[in-house]
Amino acid sequence: MIKIPDTNSIYVIADWIELYIATTKNNVSKTKMSSLLERASGEEPREQLISDIWCELGIRQNLYENSPFVIDRLVVEPKANIDSEVTYLACLLIALYGPSNSNKNIAKLFERLSCLAIEQYLNGEGIVFGWPVESGEETSIRERIIKVASRLNERYVESPRETYKDRGVDVVAWKPFGESRNSQVIVLLQCASGKNWQNKTTDLPLNAWEQYIHWSNNPIRAFAVPCVIPSRNWHEVSKEGGILFDRIRITNLIGAIESKDKCLAGEVASFVKNRLEETSN
Repeated sequence: MIKIPDTNSIYVIADWIELYIATTKNNVSKTKMSSLLERASGEEPREQLISDIWCELGIRQNLYENSPFVIDRLVVEPKANIDSEVTYLACLLIALYGPSNSNKNIAKLFERLSCLAIEQYLNGEGIVFGWPVESGEETSIRERIIKVASRLNERYVESPRETYKDRGVDVVAWKPFGESRNSQVIVLLQCASGKNWQNKTTDLPLNAWEQYIHWSNNPIRAFAVPCVIPSRNWHEVSKEGGILFDRIRITNLIGAIESKDKCLAGEVASFVKNRLEETSN
């Protein structure tokens, strides 16, 4: 049985139900959910907690373009043959359990998923910029900023101290016109794959980046997380972080990952398999 990390959080329990039905292909009723929570916490859950969880799942079902589950008044049921299942499960596992001891590259994997999602959103291009850099990439932030400016046909001005590593930017994405000129939509994206993501919404210093590159049009800020950002927090998080990419948007945008990036699809599938084995023990 996959463990419930937090038996008091509506959003964590909703995540757990999504993961449970997706991996077991079993239904979960309100009665069964109450029993599982009581077993995990030692206390019978309040009826209001169960009701709030069902309400949250109902909201999510309507936001997924091809919802992995169907919910009615009493039962949540899994849906079969979801083309976005691997991406969906990866985001669920990262949101629920975070980094694992056996896999130190989860944050980088999520950056790559976020990069693919924003490429689909823009119908454009993207590069993973965050630290630590990917194998074979330049480690100097100065050289990496120069490379970004060159790729986007913008003018490099200066760079921060090398201690900054990535200066809050994990992905740079843009929508080119195809004729090698600048003046285009550019997005600087920060990814937060840990459970403390709410403390990172303002970590990307857009004003500093306007000093490093002489942009023809200033870039837009964006923020990506593997969880579902609660509706009640959506506006404020967006005001701080910029355009939001949460699990629902990332899953909707990527769809069948195998048709877009076979290498990444294989790595994501391997991560999901290994992480499920770890969390089930």
